[in-house]
Amino acid sequence: MSIAEQLRAELVAVLANAHGPMTTSAARIAVTEHRGRQGRRPVMAEEVYRALLTLQRRDVVRRVHDQPGRLAHWELTHSHRHRHKQTS
Repeated sequence: MSIAEQLRAELVAVLANAHGPMTTSAARIAVTEHRGRQGRRPVMAEEVYRALLTLQRRDVVRRVHDQPGRLAHWELTHSHRHRHKQTS
């Protein structure tokens, strides 16, 4: 699995366990904390945003526009949320 694929998988897992839409920053922090427990390097904000855009193009995540503030919020699409629950 490539580094980019691994990051996308980590983001999907983070969003699947979230109680609602997450900002790009919150997703980056969650992935970085998980990686820190494994002794791996933190991720940069640009990497996370690029990965989220790729997941959006693949219809895995969607950008949520009804959240307060200017920050981008993300969540799994309905089909991927349902699929992730079935495999958990």
